[in-house]
Amino acid sequence: MRICADENVAPLLSQLIRDSLLAKSHTLDTVDDHQARGVDDQIWVRKFAQAGGEAIVGADARMLTRPHEVVAIFEAGLRLVVLPPQWAQQRKHIQIAFLFFWWPRIEKAFETCKARQCFKVPWLWKDTDAVTEFKVDFHEAQKKVKKAARR
Repeated sequence: MRICADENVAPLLSQLIRDSLLAKSHTLDTVDDHQARGVDDQIWVRKFAQAGGEAIVGADARMLTRPHEVVAIFEAGLRLVVLPPQWAQQRKHIQIAFLFFWWPRIEKAFETCKARQCFKVPWLWKDTDAVTEFKVDFHEAQKKVKKAARR
């Protein structure tokens, strides 16, 4: 499975995961690999999917509140795992530890979920916890995008 870390996940952290934890059946790209740093999410998401991408892991929960970005994920058929908002505000060593702790469960979620499913990682450090599905109303997002286009 081809996964891409959004620009909120440092490229160095993505490299640490590739070197230490990434399953052999997966690849982990960064937005930098697609020359997409600073590019609107809806653009790089589509570009990544066209390059064979299947899943995104990131820390931008706002992505799920922006209709044009929700529609891009839906149309591209991607899976999405969003890290908790607290993660982005931590020092790098805590971000690394947290992502290392959760990575095996993130990969498992990607392997078992279907296209267009979204999951959130809780801000917890328990072995018994799992990523949880987050329902996204793709239909409502499509309506909002169409309505905005008519204006």
